[in-house]
Amino acid sequence: MENNITLFQILYSLTVGGAERLVVNLCLHANRARYQPVCISLREPQNSHYERILQESGVPLYYLYKTEGQADWQVYRRLDRLFHEYRPQVVHTHILGLNYAYPLMLKYRTPVRVHTIHSLAQREIGVRVGKWTRMLAFRYRIGRVIPVAIADEVARTIEQLYGYKNPPVIPNGIPVDEYAPHPEKRARFRAAHGVEPNAIVIVHVGRFVALKNHALLLRAFAQLQSKQPLYLWLVGDGELRPAMEQLTHELGLAERVRFWGVRSDVADILNAADIFALPSQHEGNPMSLMEAMAAGLPVVASRVGGIPELVEEGKTGILVPPGEVSSLQHALQSLVRNLDLCLQMGHAARQRAVERFDIRQTVRQYEALYEERLADKSLSRL
Repeated sequence: MENNITLFQILYSLTVGGAERLVVNLCLHANRARYQPVCISLREPQNSHYERILQESGVPLYYLYKTEGQADWQVYRRLDRLFHEYRPQVVHTHILGLNYAYPLMLKYRTPVRVHTIHSLAQREIGVRVGKWTRMLAFRYRIGRVIPVAIADEVARTIEQLYGYKNPPVIPNGIPVDEYAPHPEKRARFRAAHGVEPNAIVIVHVGRFVALKNHALLLRAFAQLQSKQPLYLWLVGDGELRPAMEQLTHELGLAERVRFWGVRSDVADILNAADIFALPSQHEGNPMSLMEAMAAGLPVVASRVGGIPELVEEGKTGILVPPGEVSSLQHALQSLVRNLDLCLQMGHAARQRAVERFDIRQTVRQYEALYEERLADKSLSRL
C-alpha cells in the first residue's frame, strides 16, 4: 500500500472557530506514516494561535488571499498551482473551501473527495456559486464528493435538502486530555484573576453573533440569585460584542461579567469555571460544548441541532428550549443552588467526553473513510 499520501485540508480561514479547530486537529493527529496533511486557507493570515500551532507542527500551510465578497478568480488559480504541485490523493474541504476545490478535484481526478458539513445543510448551502456547487456535488452526484455530517441531525438535513441518503456521520472530536480537570491550576488561575475560592463561575465560549444568543444569556444571568459570588465569563469575539458590552452595563452587570476576547488558554478558563452555558439558536456539533464537558463542567444548553446527541439530559446537563429566558434562568438557577449536582453532572460529563469525544476517534473514522475510497478503483476513472 502506498504511503505518504498527500491530504489537502481546505477551509475559508484560520480564524478561531469550531470548523477551524477541527481542521487543525485533523492535521495534528493524522497518521503521518500514511498521510501528509497540507492545510490551505482561502483567506490571508489571521494571526491566530491555530496558525502558530500548525506552523510549529511542521504542517505545510498556504494562504490564497481571497478578497471579501464575490468569487475570486485569482484564488482559483493559486489553488490550481497547489493541485498541480502536490497532486493530492485526498482532498477534504470545509465550508467555502468546496467552492474553489470542486472543479479542481474533477480536473485532477482526485481519488478521494470529502466535504464536511459543519452546520445544518440549509445554513451552509450559500448562494450563487456555493449553492450550485453543492447541488451538483450532492444532489446530482457529479464527482462523487462525499458529504460528511457532524451529527445525526445534520445528516437528516443533508437528506432533506439534497436527497443524499445515509451520508456518513463523523462527530467532531477534541484532544480530551488537554481539558482534564486540574484542581491546583484551577486555584492558581482563579486567584490570579481575582475570583474568590467560593465563587460560582458560569462560562460561555463562542463568537459574538446572533445565533449564539449572548443577549439571552445575559438577561438570564441578571435574574440569578446566589449567596456566593457569581460571575459570567464570555470567551470569544465578534460583531455583536460591543452591543453585548452595552447590554451588560444596562443590566447593571459590569462588575460580574468578564469579556475575555479570543484566547489560546480556553482549557485553563474552563478548568477555573463551574457551569457551561450554550443558549444557541442553532448548532451542529459544537466543540466548545465538548471541551466544557471534557473539563468536567455540567452543561446548560439549547435543545437544538446536534446538542441532544452530546448532552445526556439530567445526567451531564440540562437542555432548554431555545429563546426562552425563563427556561434558561431556571436551569442555571437549579445548578447554582445545588453545587453537589454540579459536581455530579460535571463528573459524568467528563466521563462521557473521554469515552466519546476523543479527536483520535474522529481522525480514525475520517481516515477509514479515505481508505475505503482509495480502495475503490472506479474512482480513478472519474
